[in-house]
Amino acid sequence: MTPCRRTRQPVFDLPAGLRLRRWSQDDAPMLLIAMRDPLIRHYSGFLVEDRSPALARLQHYTDSWNHGEGAAWALCDAGDQLVGSVRFALTDGDLGTGAVGYWLTAQVRGRGAATTAVGLGTTTVLRQLGWHRIELRHAVENERSCRVARRCGYRFEGVLRAGMRYPDDGRWSDEHLHARLAGDEGPRDPGR
Repeated sequence: MTPCRRTRQPVFDLPAGLRLRRWSQDDAPMLLIAMRDPLIRHYSGFLVEDRSPALARLQHYTDSWNHGEGAAWALCDAGDQLVGSVRFALTDGDLGTGAVGYWLTAQVRGRGAATTAVGLGTTTVLRQLGWHRIELRHAVENERSCRVARRCGYRFEGVLRAGMRYPDDGRWSDEHLHARLAGDEGPRDPGR
């Protein structure tokens, strides 16, 4: 992949007083609290339960943009309290392929925040980091994530049998695979 000229990671003001901003080391306590949410724990591909690993993860998030290897945003409310996360990670630099993951706390679920955040992040990563393909995977029973994928223009490509092992309970999960290519049309109606 040819590196793209990058600028400072953008910040986005969203409807309902929400904001997508860069993570900082000061977010570690809020990240640890969010990781206690049962639904986040159930579907998260990683768990952070102590301050030191939280700080290391947040530093990795910051470094990923600086090195052109991804983008991670904290989703915050009007009071700058953490209510979600969206993260894009490069999985194959030669192919320009990456993956997106996200989570929301209970107070903003079902309001379209994930769709807005993933949509803005997708556009930013494809344009500013020059990626060719972004994959979105989710547990087959996670209908909310399936709707987010469709609303953001990620096409369904199939089922990955036992494609994920979740750390919270060690279960193997069949996963839906969706993907968006740089040349794909974006969503026709991102609000639905």
